[in-house]
This record gives sequence, C-alpha cells and structure tokens, in this order.
Amino acid sequence: MSLKISNVKKRLKEGQVCFGTMLRILKSPQAVALCASEGWDYIILDTEHNDYDYETLGNFSLMAKYESLGLFVRVPDKLYHQMAQMLDIGAEGLILPQVKTGEETQRIIQSVKYAPMGQRGVSVSTTVTLFRDYNLDEYTEWANRELMTIIQIESEEGINNAERIVSTEGVDAIMIGPADLSHDMGISGQLHHPRMEEALREVIAQCNKYGVAPGIHLSNMEDANKWVNEGMRFVTYSYDSKFIKDGYKESLQGLRSIATGNNAKG
Repeated sequence: MSLKISNVKKRLKEGQVCFGTMLRILKSPQAVALCASEGWDYIILDTEHNDYDYETLGNFSLMAKYESLGLFVRVPDKLYHQMAQMLDIGAEGLILPQVKTGEETQRIIQSVKYAPMGQRGVSVSTTVTLFRDYNLDEYTEWANRELMTIIQIESEEGINNAERIVSTEGVDAIMIGPADLSHDMGISGQLHHPRMEEALREVIAQCNKYGVAPGIHLSNMEDANKWVNEGMRFVTYSYDSKFIKDGYKESLQGLRSIATGNNAKG
C-alpha cells in the first residue's frame, strides 16, 4: 500500500475548485466515511473552538487513510508542538488560524516541513503509513510534497500583508475566516460590505499571482456561488451542527404543515 496522495492538492494545482465542510461536534470516525460517501473533497476537524481530543483525532485520521477525501485539522494556535503533533497523529494538512505576517508564515513552514524545507522533527507515523515500513527519505519527501499548509487570513493586518503571506514557499491555500475578518475590520458579520469585498478580492489576486489556491469558509449558498465565480477555489461550506439543525428544522416544518393541513380538512 502506497502513502496517500492528496487529491485536494493535486486538483488545486490544476486550477480546480474543491469543496469541504467542517466538523465541530461529530466524534465518531464514521463521520469520515459519511462525508466521503456524499463526495466532499475534504473535511476539517476544528480544534480551535471545539473539544476534539487526540484519540478522536487519531481515529479520524486512520479512517481517512481508506478514503479519497482529505482530512485537515485546524489547530488552536501556531505552536510547534500543536502543528507537528497533529501531522504525526495523521492529519493530511493543517489550517493555521489568525496568521498576520510573512514572518509568522515562515515560522509555520519551518514547523510543518522536514529538512531541507523546514525543521520539523522526524517521526514516522504508524497511522500515516498504516504500519507499513518506509525509509526516512521516502517518508519525509512524501510529507513535504503531499501534506497541505492552509493559512487563515482573519484580520486587517493579514490583508495588508497578504502578498508576503501568500508568496511564502510552502503555502498551498488560503482560507479566509469572514467572521473574524469582518469583526476585526469593525464591520462585524457584513460579508457584503465594500471594504470586505475589496479585502477578499485582494487575497484572490495575490493567490493567483503566486499560484496559491484562494479560499473561504461560508455558510450561505448565494455567497458560495458569488465567490466561486470570483475565483475562490478552496471553499469550506458550513459545519456539522448547522447541517443537522437545518435538516431537523426543515423536516419538522414539513411535518407540522401536514398536521395543519389535516386539521383544516377536519
């Protein structure tokens, strides 16, 4: 069995659009197969705002090795041990929140890449290899080539430094966090504000200039349609608890309308 090739990274390099979603509450690794069955390109496990523990992350990572979709982890912060450990546990890429400068981006690359690209400590993960034997050169070359580094720009400072962030070697994609970005800009929640739209277009332009995939996290289909048409290609849509609540709400409204109709007939 070969080490897993990143379909997401391959498709993004080809200029294609990839769609993923975020998990916040689902704890069973069966969620990986569930999302894969519907054709999502990737899922993100959010450890910045939620309570996934290492054992759960390991189980999810192991399950993902048998599916074609990518499994990425959003870490709480850009600390070396948090980044390197998530990759050793088996994450196929990291989402790095609140990145504001080119220097910060370079430090991230140093932590997530093996030499000669970076300084990540070498450990051959049994989850990644599915307990097969690989030599160090083969493993580290694969990791530097296939594991994804996805930077989140979530502040006005980050927008102002977008070119320096995006031009850093080793960055694969950007995922704008619109809630944090709009809040930092003093226009909280106003995704359609002219300043917000200008900021998003600046990131798209810089990503296109340096061959990095521009992306965003959205929860509205109209917004997704707009920004895909404007060039966003790494598009994370909604999250598990919202999908569940929306499904419950829609079904219950349908059932209550049936009851209302029957009462009217009676």
